[in-house]
Amino acid sequence: MKITKIQQQQRAKDRYSIYVDEKYAFSVNEYQLIELKIHSGDEISQKQLDYFATESQFGKAYERTINYLMIRPRSEKEVRDYLTRTYMYPKPKSYVDKSGQRHFKKQTVDKEQIAALITRVMDRLQTKGHINDESFAKTWIESRMLHKKPSRRKLEQELTQKGVSQSIIATQLQNFNLNEKGNLLELVNKKRKLIRYQDDTKLIAYLLRQGFNYDDIKDALA
Repeated sequence: MKITKIQQQQRAKDRYSIYVDEKYAFSVNEYQLIELKIHSGDEISQKQLDYFATESQFGKAYERTINYLMIRPRSEKEVRDYLTRTYMYPKPKSYVDKSGQRHFKKQTVDKEQIAALITRVMDRLQTKGHINDESFAKTWIESRMLHKKPSRRKLEQELTQKGVSQSIIATQLQNFNLNEKGNLLELVNKKRKLIRYQDDTKLIAYLLRQGFNYDDIKDALA
């Protein structure tokens, strides 16, 4: 087989479509194009083609995950769940037949191959410092303290749901001066302005859901 054309994509200028024997075979980003030493006119074997296709899939998965991380910081569990959801259980492909009717076709995947892909992407992200549960927990606590005035218990619950270990949670919480009673008073004053929370029963229920201690809530209301 021969690589017959390398064409820069119109929508993604940093990606290149690779054609083998005049047919589209796979795509790579600019860095991969150089790293893999892909040149037009090169003769390749089926083994090389399979290798390039694997590298193409890795490059796409890595870039897609980087974009996911750019939306906001993520925990390791969130990233792994995202990769699993996207690649292990992909959404069905849709197509429209000649009559205009839309159909959905379930995509089948090689689970062993996808598991290896996920592991490789996670390893690269950790090596590059893009995912780190310690820095994630620190950023999460800072953001919540700035905007939500949370309780310690609520922060613990949220970070646990994100898959952060208890040791990291405890260590990061120790680094912050969490004025829980002050946060509680501020939250009470804020919610009291709303009609639905004029009722003590509803307000207490809300504050308990936010992880505050019942006795502290009674003192704050008093």
